[in-house]
Amino acid sequence: MTEFDDLMQSAWRTTRPPVDGADLAVRVNRSRLRRRLRRGLEILLTLAAIAALVRPLWGGETTPAYWLVMPFFVAYLPTIWWLVLRNTRPSPAEAAQDVRTYAHIRLSQLRAGLRELRIARIAAMVLLAYAIAATIAAVVSGDPAWRLPVRDLLAYAGVCAVATFLLSRRQGRRRLREYRAMRRLAGSPATARETA
Repeated sequence: MTEFDDLMQSAWRTTRPPVDGADLAVRVNRSRLRRRLRRGLEILLTLAAIAALVRPLWGGETTPAYWLVMPFFVAYLPTIWWLVLRNTRPSPAEAAQDVRTYAHIRLSQLRAGLRELRIARIAAMVLLAYAIAATIAAVVSGDPAWRLPVRDLLAYAGVCAVATFLLSRRQGRRRLREYRAMRRLAGSPATARETA
């Protein structure tokens, strides 16, 4: 692996080959558009969840499905926006520093990413546990009005947990590989939990 590290350091220090400006502009614009679309989707989902939560204030009916989903969204919305808003991106000037500085900046980004993947897995497990507890309570109470909504909640929670674990595992492996390479490049000891 030292050959890879040496190659990375020499590539960083040497003059970069000329790049096609038009191609680079297209890739940057595509990345910005993806980021804007993702943020727009997050805002739309948040507004839809808030509209569903405040529906009873406008005379909407409070069905069993409403009471089952409300606690999840009340906890989920503040948490997800807290995570989104606290993520800061490094400035281009920071990324243009020497190899060690860049590696340290990238290490902190990767640590934050690995931590968020852990939080996503924990949130998926909490949702699944909540759905299981609600299902048990609905079965024990014997109320037929609650059985269909609780069954749907359990199915959605199961799908959400499986999808979260699959995506988290794939992204976690990639980030962990890059984290280890950056740590060697920075020449620093391990400071983050290396779990994917």
